[in-house]
Amino acid sequence: MMSPRPPRPASAATGAAAALLYGVTAVSMGFVNKAVLTVYGMRESNFLLLAQMCLTVLVLGALRAANQVSFPRINVATAKKLAPVAILYNANVAFALASLSKVSVPTYNTLKRLTPAVVLLANKTLRPQKPDPSRGVVGSISLVVLGCIVAGAGDLAFDLAGYLSGVASCLLQATYLIVVEITGAERGVGSAELLAYNALLSTPIVFALTSATGELASAVTRLGTLSEGAGFVTCFVGALSMGMLLNYSQFLCTMKNSALTTTVVGVLKGVASTALGFVLLGGVKFSLWHVVGITLNSVGGVMYSYVTFHERRRARAKLKESRSDVFERDGGGGGGGGGGLSAAERGGGHRSPRGVGVA
Repeated sequence: MMSPRPPRPASAATGAAAALLYGVTAVSMGFVNKAVLTVYGMRESNFLLLAQMCLTVLVLGALRAANQVSFPRINVATAKKLAPVAILYNANVAFALASLSKVSVPTYNTLKRLTPAVVLLANKTLRPQKPDPSRGVVGSISLVVLGCIVAGAGDLAFDLAGYLSGVASCLLQATYLIVVEITGAERGVGSAELLAYNALLSTPIVFALTSATGELASAVTRLGTLSEGAGFVTCFVGALSMGMLLNYSQFLCTMKNSALTTTVVGVLKGVASTALGFVLLGGVKFSLWHVVGITLNSVGGVMYSYVTFHERRRARAKLKESRSDVFERDGGGGGGGGGGLSAAERGGGHRSPRGVGVA
């Protein structure tokens, strides 16, 4: 009997289109959120997060009813398992949006690149038995941290609350990554199911928070005024839907191309977003040291992505070779895993589909 044909590879044009969609979506997401929060003055960032989660629930429910996505019914056991990571993730997004509302896009990107440094420091302190990172990883992260310090010192529009919110976002994201890695909470949970639980578990908390702080009432009033403008409506709808579109485009890019292509596009996205942020939506007040710091931080981020990608590839090759040796020696068994960085130290190397947030 003939074996079934392998799936037909995507054409070059299809692959390029998928990569372009992912890149454009990833770059646009931060600017769309920034426009809603600062250009149009929708200062209630937690309300924006609440609206994003509500839309996620509605869209997933509609797609499930139309048999376009499939995932098990919501159950208490899975909800308990996912509750801590869902809350951590959305707390990270809440502080990220708060930071983005107060600092420029390049400064925001600079702060968010600190996440791997926080993870590395936490692992060194709390999990000393883990192997030490390579010199390439330490060097690139050191450059990221140095760039952030220089950029902050030279920022003529320095906003303490914005910087503190950005650092808090990094701390929460690092905690989320470490918890997911240690507990395996998301293991065995499909993408659509993870999106559903993430939104359902966090919506009541964010709703209570916005109600208690008065954000909900003020946001509804402001929304009524701003919704008269077509520009705001377009940006607001984009901000609500960009999270889901980002996850879909990232998945599509990987399926139509490769993990390497998606990684490269992600790196280029960070560089493009930072460069465009100097001139779009108010830009950046020019200061030599601020620009130098952001440049150092961006170069460190590119180096970090390059080093970690090649370390993962070498680890997979080593694992494949060790398994091959075992089979040649005794005809079975499994090889050991080959070093490299953990998912948390890679700052998001695991699957993390979410329907909310900023890129």
